[in-house]
Amino acid sequence: MKRLVSVVVCVLLLICSASAEELDLSAMTFDELVALREQLNLAIWESEEWQEVTVPAGVWKVGEDIPAGHWTIRPIPNTYILVTYCDKLNEYGKEPAIGWQGWCDNLTARGEKDLTYGEPREVDLDMVDGMYLLNSGTVIITPYTGKPDLGFK
Repeated sequence: MKRLVSVVVCVLLLICSASAEELDLSAMTFDELVALREQLNLAIWESEEWQEVTVPAGVWKVGEDIPAGHWTIRPIPNTYILVTYCDKLNEYGKEPAIGWQGWCDNLTARGEKDLTYGEPREVDLDMVDGMYLLNSGTVIITPYTGKPDLGFK
């Protein structure tokens, strides 16, 4: 882990010192490129300028891969996916462990007709460090901005 952090720091220093020069990514190993991508993703997440992030299918740890916070999660257009938020994974790290805490839901972005099936188009989630987000397809994550006022008093 220390080696990985050292590599990322070195790469970021190279980027900063390159100013007008382009960084030669072809000289980096696969692991170094992945580490750099992860660092850049976290830097983007922490920036106040971003509007949304597209996250591919996978298993993501909150606090490491995805920052803790209140997010809105929706599938990319024309998809139907399963999203799970849980506190522990099975021994293979691919699915929730037996006795997990959290929730699981299908999300759809296939069109108006899907409303008749009761499948939500998005979910808002307050994610905390140490939990896991599992998504079976690509999702778009945006900062939670609250639901519109429907006029009920």
